[in-house]
Amino acid sequence: MVHEVLKQLEEAEARADETVREAQARAKAIVQDARATAKTIVDNAVAEATAEARATVEAQEALARAAAAEIVNSSASECQAMRDKARGRMQQAIEFVVERIVTTSGNC
Repeated sequence: MVHEVLKQLEEAEARADETVREAQARAKAIVQDARATAKTIVDNAVAEATAEARATVEAQEALARAAAAEIVNSSASECQAMRDKARGRMQQAIEFVVERIVTTSGNC
């Protein structure tokens, strides 16, 4: 009977050892799966954030190009208006200069 109890005890210990090994293997597999899943989630988040940042930069660049074009057009219009105004006063300026030169030199 003692022999029988010892045999049952050994069998129970063997089953317990096997159960522990199986649990450790399952735990290791669960950890590996969790790490792989976490890596995939992080990689996807990084890719999404990169794409979002790229889209934001492109949108801001487009806005900046539009603003720059508007400034260029506005400046070109202002420059043309100044040129036109200066041309309109050209004759008046010539007459003023001639008057000063003639009056100063006393040829009148």
